[in-house]
This record gives sequence, structure tokens and C-alpha cells, in this order.
Amino acid sequence: MEFQEKRKLKRFLYSRITLVLLLIVIAFLIRAVWGVYQKQEMTKDNLAKTATVYNNLQAREKILSSEIERLETVNGLEEEIREKYGLIKPDEEVIIIVDEGEDKNPPLNSSSVSLWQKIWNWLQ
Repeated sequence: MEFQEKRKLKRFLYSRITLVLLLIVIAFLIRAVWGVYQKQEMTKDNLAKTATVYNNLQAREKILSSEIERLETVNGLEEEIREKYGLIKPDEEVIIIVDEGEDKNPPLNSSSVSLWQKIWNWLQ
């Protein structure tokens, strides 16, 4: 009797219906594992992007902190005001340096110069 029960069980386990059902279950499991793998890869990419953004923000924070420290000093504040608004102290003078390599009158292109400009240039 025990032998016949084992035989029935073995026949059921090795039947085509059981194997088809087992393959269907395996296919669903593989699909689920693939979905989890894709989500894990996407999360890894997002983590790398977030780490890059975080590092950039930390660097920017350091730059801004040093700028704030500079502006909290009298010299730093004076330098910033002079740079932005072009102010000078009462006993100072402004000196403008002109590069000697630049022509005061650039050569005129004959195609872009009108007839009146040519006559005016000739009279001068």
C-alpha cells in the first residue's frame, strides 16, 4: 500500500500538468526577481546622482561661507562696495589704463562704409 501511494505521488509530481504549473510559477518568480533587480539598479543610479549633487552643494557651501566671512570684515566689505559700485575715497583718483595695441580708429571695411562716410573720412 505504501508503495502504491509513493507511486501515485511520483506519477503526480512527474505529470505534464505539474511540470507546466511549475514552469509557470518559475516564470513568475523570474519576472518578479527581474523587476526587483531593475529597481535596485535605478536606485543605485539615483544614489550616485544624489551623491554628486550633495558634494557639489557642500563645495558651494564652503565657497559661500568663505565669502560671508570675507564680507564680515571691514576690508572685505570695502572691497565689495568698490568693485560693485565703483566708489573711491575722497583722497583717491581714478586711473584708466588703455592698451596701446588697440587702434583708436579701426580700419573701415569698404563694403560696410556708406558713401557719405567715405567722403567725410576723405575730408578729414
